[in-house]
Amino acid sequence: MPYRLAIIEDNATARSAIRSHLLPVGEFEISSFSNGAELKSALRRQHFEIILMDFHLGQGKNGVEWVHQLRQSQFIRPSTGIVFITADRLPQTVGQIIDAQPDLLIIKPYNIATLSRGLSHYLSYRNYVKQALNALDNNDPAGALQIVAKLNNQKTPAKLKNDVLKLHARILFQNGQLLAAKALYESVLARSERVLWAQWGKIKCEYLAGNWADCKEELSDLMTNSLARDKAFEWLACLCFEQEAWSQAEFYLNHIKTSDLSVPATRLKSLTYQKQDKVLEGIELLQKKRDYNRSTRDRFNEFTFELAEFYLSIAEEQPKSNRDESLTQARRLVGIAGRNQNDQQQLQKKDYLLAFAAVLENDPAKAEQYLTQEHMDMFVRTDPATLIVAAKINNALGNTEKAKDLLAMAHERNHLDDDLSAQTLNESVLTRAEKSMGLASERALELNETGMRMFISKDYVRAMYYFYQAFQMMPATQAFGLNLLQCMLESRHHSYRNYTVATLLDKIDTGALNNANRQRLLRLRKVAEADAAYFLTATPVTPADDTQASAG
Repeated sequence: MPYRLAIIEDNATARSAIRSHLLPVGEFEISSFSNGAELKSALRRQHFEIILMDFHLGQGKNGVEWVHQLRQSQFIRPSTGIVFITADRLPQTVGQIIDAQPDLLIIKPYNIATLSRGLSHYLSYRNYVKQALNALDNNDPAGALQIVAKLNNQKTPAKLKNDVLKLHARILFQNGQLLAAKALYESVLARSERVLWAQWGKIKCEYLAGNWADCKEELSDLMTNSLARDKAFEWLACLCFEQEAWSQAEFYLNHIKTSDLSVPATRLKSLTYQKQDKVLEGIELLQKKRDYNRSTRDRFNEFTFELAEFYLSIAEEQPKSNRDESLTQARRLVGIAGRNQNDQQQLQKKDYLLAFAAVLENDPAKAEQYLTQEHMDMFVRTDPATLIVAAKINNALGNTEKAKDLLAMAHERNHLDDDLSAQTLNESVLTRAEKSMGLASERALELNETGMRMFISKDYVRAMYYFYQAFQMMPATQAFGLNLLQCMLESRHHSYRNYTVATLLDKIDTGALNNANRQRLLRLRKVAEADAAYFLTATPVTPADDTQASAG
């Protein structure tokens, strides 16, 4: 059975050449597209096993941006093979492509032998792991993990070993088995410490497992790597943002040229400005990104929507009597970005932003009118940011249960997002939304209950995540902090995110404790003191001084 393969290349001559070069390589049903929008339209009707994507796509988004968007909105299946082809050898371009974790990267100019060898290798790998890929497509990650673990225990052909190991680590990561995934990445780096996909995989495991000290150290080492420099600064900014060190987050993001900031990194930087009451700088940044992309309609519209959302967030924090200017600007921008839109997700975003503007100007009837449209309840491919806006609107209109469902959906989608900046930002906005909607207590209890289930099953890393989030949501509830502390001690983690055992002990000790929790704290303190050399000497992760890096 032939593989369905899509070529995305803006140059018609190059498209034709690639097509002719592919015909002798294997049995393919080939479709060709000039940009990502055409591919997205086709993916509504059919699936492609392999997508061969150029990086530069003329006046539109680049190939990496399209792959991220199509993955995030679930147009691309987990089994879809991603092949990048580019003539751009600039380190930041190659770094962006590697960060997207393609199955194959081909640098132009290439010859037919190079293309044939690369695709033949990929097809051999795909055939070897096809049962695991099928399980992933059927939403059975546990089954996929069993299959790929069995393959790893067999005599895997030497030429496929790294590919299978990479898939194994990816599935472990998606299953939340971060320490096991990290161990596989480390096994690759033990053989060659310069394998960039393994470096990023290890760092992301450390970040999500709460090992922020190690994460920070390794990111600092990558600041001098031309392939990884910008992403390292972006992730260091995420660490600072999580610690509410807004000026340090801004400092790291300042090391990336404004023209090179990704959409999530731009959003993150604009929010760091807002957190420091530097609203005008945030507006100026987003306006600059619009100006840079005036000739690129899809990217221009994306940043126009971002600026509209920024104005809405300003209005949200203003007294009702002072919102007119912000709401007027937001509606104007939404009108520009939504003009002549045929994409369902963009239409939905446009109408939810306009409905939210109506809510903020105290016009529930107008907001209700927007919600009656058919596409407003089609959430299969809706991004987390739009889901959060939809939840706020429904909560304001009294549809509390639907608002809760939308927030739960936003949390789930955000966990699936492979962009750390987007995850960090959405998590912050979600927490703020739940607090403003009066759902913080209920949400914190749910997080704590989930953490308890993970703790009982000895899944300590995930348990710590849920206890930490519950404590962040309700810092006055010391029981959540005690649960996190006990989990750290039993799993022998001397630190988790921005807490060490010592700093967490002190934080809980200064809070209001009933007698039972006071006794529990004393017991846990004795456990820590019994191994003080390990538990009580860790240094808290702090934002770096400005002197640790120089602007580039």
